Amino acid sequence: MRIADVMTRNVYTIREWEELGLTSDLMRFRRFRHIPVVDSHDRVVGMVARVDLVEAASAPGNPRLRPVYDVMRRPVITVGPDAEIEDAVRLMRENQIHSLPVVEEDGRLVGIVTDSDLLGVLSGQRLPGGPLGEVQAAKLMTPDPITIGEEATLGDAAGAILEGGFRHLPVVDTDYRLVGMISERDLRAELGTDLLDWTTVERTRLDEPVVNLIVPSPVTVRTHTPLADILDIFADERIGAVPVLDDEDRLVGILSYVDVLVWLRDVARQQEAEAPAAPAP
Repeated sequence: MRIADVMTRNVYTIREWEELGLTSDLMRFRRFRHIPVVDSHDRVVGMVARVDLVEAASAPGNPRLRPVYDVMRRPVITVGPDAEIEDAVRLMRENQIHSLPVVEEDGRLVGIVTDSDLLGVLSGQRLPGGPLGEVQAAKLMTPDPITIGEEATLGDAAGAILEGGFRHLPVVDTDYRLVGMISERDLRAELGTDLLDWTTVERTRLDEPVVNLIVPSPVTVRTHTPLADILDIFADERIGAVPVLDDEDRLVGILSYVDVLVWLRDVARQQEAEAPAAPAP
């Protein structure tokens, strides 16, 4: 299946020369997690996320309004309308992103595809040996994820996320029970900088306890939670990953949107390979 078959064609965009203000423009992000930035020829030149606007507004000496080109992220990872769904899954996984602008060869925007779009398509597959609802979190999760303790600092969290290359970091107590979650996005917003530059932040800020920033009592699933329920959680809660707990409430894994996408893609490939060949005419 091609990207053109699943993408959203009517895309909300902003121009690179527009000005953004925290109070007024956060309203734009109530419906969209990411907004493509286009030039006068509708060519994609950047992307703006809600967290980018918050970071810009919280920077020292920040003016009331900022031009979009000062806030947007670039270069932008894009995909063509004739690409296969598997290409989009690979790009999202390699670059740890949740959406891809769809562009023609000249860079002109024609649509956008999100991880939710891909999940909706791929989850329609029936799995070998049973329906989707019988597949449990334990089969899909990343086991034994990297964690930090309650006594850790923001600097510890930044270093762990940067070294591991992931977006969500569980915080656990001495019994390996979940205390909370901290995300790469929240950490960037708190430090006011990209994590690659976190060592330039004042030492006093890096020494702040991580428990001040964590999301307490995050949404969790059990090892036996079926994938059908997990998909509902992702859609309803609009979160990118969930911690997986055993029956003793200990953390045993983490499961992200991307994990599910990659697994569903592999299942679809397996089904295609095992399908009987069409008879010759």
